Formats: sequence, structure tokens, C-alpha cells
Amino acid sequence: MQAAPLEAPFGARLHLETDERLRDEERDALRRLLAEHGLLVVREGEISCERQIDLLSALGRIEPDAKGAPLRMEVTNQHEASTAPDGELVFHFDYAYDPAPIPAISMYGAVIAEGATPTLFASSTRVLSRLPSRLVARIRDAEAAHACFLQALAPPHPRSIEPEPLISRGEPGWGPEHYWARHPVLWHNAAGVETLFVCLQHTDRILGLERVESDAILEELYALLYDPTEIYEHAWRPDDLVIWDNLTVQHARPVPNDRARTLRRFHVSETDLTEDYLRVAREQGFM
Repeated sequence: MQAAPLEAPFGARLHLETDERLRDEERDALRRLLAEHGLLVVREGEISCERQIDLLSALGRIEPDAKGAPLRMEVTNQHEASTAPDGELVFHFDYAYDPAPIPAISMYGAVIAEGATPTLFASSTRVLSRLPSRLVARIRDAEAAHACFLQALAPPHPRSIEPEPLISRGEPGWGPEHYWARHPVLWHNAAGVETLFVCLQHTDRILGLERVESDAILEELYALLYDPTEIYEHAWRPDDLVIWDNLTVQHARPVPNDRARTLRRFHVSETDLTEDYLRVAREQGFM
């Protein structure tokens, strides 16, 4: 197993060398490479579901479906069962609004037409070296509140108000108004890699600050985080596999075009959260 940096601000191209199941030392190497680069791209021809699952399983527990098999999802514009909302998706960590955001994601280009909508990535680790020391001092011990879908609800559910008490995921009465979580602004993944855990789509505010001050700090952080020179745009090709750390790398989808794109997705999670979120999202008409 070998890796070489992408021609991009971050990330690496991964060469697998064989089609065999990963040996223990290769699984260790894959974990080290993801911790180092945050994002890995494999462009070596067709990759089966079993191969994708084997690679991702080196990074942790793959969330199962209701039957206990690895939960296969599709992000697609080819049928109605897509597991992502339509339209543009600004930069985000998946499930930032959950107490346990998923640590790693893999997506494979199963159906890709020429010129299909790309995926954008931003490193929440690289940005730390560009933060002014005064800004780091303001956020060093802070927490931020994260929410989801609330902007789509009618009043009296403004995005900026957390219900009290919050109902835990899956409990009776749990729904979009309870999609809230609090996480350190400067967090770490399981490998100890520090990350700036705020994102445009889900971060509501920095706790303990007046709204105007929180907004000003977030605006300054986002200007550095989403500097166009620091963004990696992945132009999908058929059979591409992209694996990334969901705690240190954010992703986004620009306004999509209508060219065929189906991405086969599996993700790592220590909790079974996806079916609950998908069920409620479809009940509420978000997807």
C-alpha cells in the first residue's frame, strides 16, 4: 500500500497494490494514512461492494442496516431513494448535530457521467495553522451548538432556539426540532488529530457569547476555512473511491447539474443513527 499527495491543498492518492483483503499491517497503514492526509482517493478501476467494505472496516465499525449487513446508501440523481437532500449542500460534517458524529465516510462512483457534479472538500485541520493567535485564544475552550433542518420548519421553530429539554434520538417525540448537539470548537478525532469543528451548514453559534460576537468569530473562521485556494474539488470519474475523515474534513455539493451521478456510500459509526434520521427526514418531506 502506497500513497502520494494529491495535486491539491491536502489529501493523497492511494495505491492498493493487490485486490486481496487487507492484511493487519495494511489496515494499520490505512489508518495512519487517513490520520495524516484526512482524505484518500483510489483510482484503480472497478471496486466491488465487498472491497469497499473491507477498506472502510479498517477504520472502525461500519454501521449496519436493519438486517445486520453493512448499511449501503446511495447519493444519486437517478432515482427517488437517494439518501441525501436535493440541491446545493454547503460545507458540513455529516451528523454534526448528533452527540456522536460519524468518524469516516467512503463514497464510490458507481454511475458517473462526464461532467457530473463534483464534491468539494475543506480541511478543518490545515486551517488551524492559519488562525491568528488571538482567535485561537477566543475559541480554545469554547463549545459550539450545531443544528439541522430547523431552517426548513415553520415558526415557532427558529433555528436559534434549542428546545428544553432535548429529546434523545429515537425516543418518543424526537424529531427535527431536537436535532441539536454541542461539541468543542477545537476537537480531536480518535487518532488525536486536532480539528476546527465548526461548519457553515450546521453550526448555530459559539456558546457563552452574544450572538453578534459569535457570528463575527464564525465569519472570520469561515473566511479562512473556505478560502478557495484551500479547497479540493473532486471531479468524479467512474469507479473513483474517496474515503475521508468526517471529523477533520468537511464536504459540500455545489449547485448540481442533471448529469448522471450515483455514489455508493458506506460509513463508520459506533452508533446506529442513520435509519432514525432518514425516517424522520422523509416523514417531514426534507428528502
